[in-house]
Amino acid sequence: MLIRERLESFDFSNSEKKITAYILEKKMSIKDMTTKEIAEATYTSPSTLVRIAHKMNFSGWSDLKEAFLKEEEYLQKHFRDINANLPFQNNDTIMSIASKIAALEKESIDDTLSLITHDDLQKAIQIIRKSSYISLFAVSNNLLITQEFQHNMSRIKKRVDICSLQGEIIFKASLADPSSCAIIVSYSGETEILNQTIQTLKGNKIPVIAITNIGDNTTARLADCVLRISTREKLYSKIATFSTDSAIVYLLDVLYSCIFALDYDTNLQLRINTSKMIESARFSTLDIIKEEEHVSNPRDKDGTS
Repeated sequence: MLIRERLESFDFSNSEKKITAYILEKKMSIKDMTTKEIAEATYTSPSTLVRIAHKMNFSGWSDLKEAFLKEEEYLQKHFRDINANLPFQNNDTIMSIASKIAALEKESIDDTLSLITHDDLQKAIQIIRKSSYISLFAVSNNLLITQEFQHNMSRIKKRVDICSLQGEIIFKASLADPSSCAIIVSYSGETEILNQTIQTLKGNKIPVIAITNIGDNTTARLADCVLRISTREKLYSKIATFSTDSAIVYLLDVLYSCIFALDYDTNLQLRINTSKMIESARFSTLDIIKEEEHVSNPRDKDGTS
């Protein structure tokens, strides 16, 4: 749940509600305001702001204010000209639809990039680097789009196990080796079977990396490392999961690339040599996609040099 949603729905006292209503109305305008100034504007007291923070499990008003402003800054960035849930309308032309879907997917990637922090990404990379293999857990369409990550990682000899049977997820987690790690992909952060899976993994002392939304959710609280993705789509009221899918694929591509880069030259040579051997029969008449040793010189076609 977002901080703004918690401010709207929490059972505050009347004086506290005056402050939360003021904060939700002013948003970024409270950035340079002191507790005294907010209290005076709402005819309350500075101590009331501290009580609100404590009720929302923040150590104090400064921490709540900082988190609220960070969230608002994120929500005001990107997606100004496109709706993640309804990116096109019934009167759009086919080329208009094509353009809008391209814009949506680019926006989702930029949005997710803005949420990546160096420390969180570094922590995830080190967890994966030290692990003997990765167990990846997701459900529904999220499960489908993780398979490319599994494929890429296998090409650099990094094993990724994906449990495709939802009823077997917890069983699979209970058998995971302590030397492994796990990645949980959950947009809502409240998928019960995935959170039960995390608890099982944690019981076996297996580090968990969560890919989830920007809010305070169960998956994020249970995980050892959290990577946030673009959070713009509703759970149901949408044409498709265009934005979420693009964000998840991008973040998994980033993880793969960072692991690849840990031993760049070896991994690159491994991929090239393996592909050469396995895909030797692949051929194209198009020079732009041919491998260098097979590209012809255009001047050779008429016998000139």
